[in-house]
Order: sequence, then structure tokens, then C-alpha cells
Amino acid sequence: MKLKRNSTSETVSLEDGFLWSDEFSWKAIEQKQEYAIDGSLIIQEGTKKSGRPITLQPADTTMGWIRLVDLRTVLAWSKLQNETFTLQFEQPHDNRQFSVKFNHQDGAIDASPVKSNPAISLDDYYNLILRFTELNDGN
Repeated sequence: MKLKRNSTSETVSLEDGFLWSDEFSWKAIEQKQEYAIDGSLIIQEGTKKSGRPITLQPADTTMGWIRLVDLRTVLAWSKLQNETFTLQFEQPHDNRQFSVKFNHQDGAIDASPVKSNPAISLDDYYNLILRFTELNDGN
């Protein structure tokens, strides 16, 4: 899997140990139900055009790692406003890609050292959770 900053084409590789934890909980149809004065049910519904959450979290503590040097890059990218990214899966059975923004509302990044000690090298590993919002309408 990799994350590409669209404005510069820079990429950061992410290991394959991430699960898309909310992949199947997204509801593409927004619906409101209410009753009219005569008791008739009124249903209004429409298809959402964007905003699907993509939360990537490790399957367990031995997966979903990122080197500190790459974590710092991703963290810096997350602080950029009006920036879009491409999240690309790179597995034999899954090569989907998504246009995304960091989801700051839900906490874009959570990271903790794998060894529970302060980093001593840029090659030290961190467990990582990434939260994105998928964009389908060009925003």
C-alpha cells in the first residue's frame, strides 16, 4: 500500500499489515423518515457523493508499522490544508485506489513506538492508525 501526495507525486510506502476497519460500515444512502399529520410515512433519501471514512489500523501489534522517517513525512503532510492524496492498495487481489484527505475530525494519525521506548533512530518503527475521508466529487 502507498500514500501519494498528489501535488508533488511524492509517495510513502505503507506495509500491508493494515486493515480498513470501517470499510463495510459506510452507508452510501442518507435517509430521513418522518410521519405526515395524517400518519403517512414520508421517506426522503439520497446518495452521498463523498465522505466515506477510511480508517487503516494494524491487524495486531506485530503489523501496521511505519519507520519514524516515513511517519514524520506523513505527519507533515497531514498538516497541509487543501491537499489531496491517493491511497493505493498494492495486493494481488486488491489494487484499488482512492482520492483522500486526512480526517482531522476523528484524529488523522495515532502513532506509538513499537518498542515502547523513545526512538533512537529514524529507522525505529511505530504502530500507526491513519484516518482518511474519501473524496469522489473533486473536493
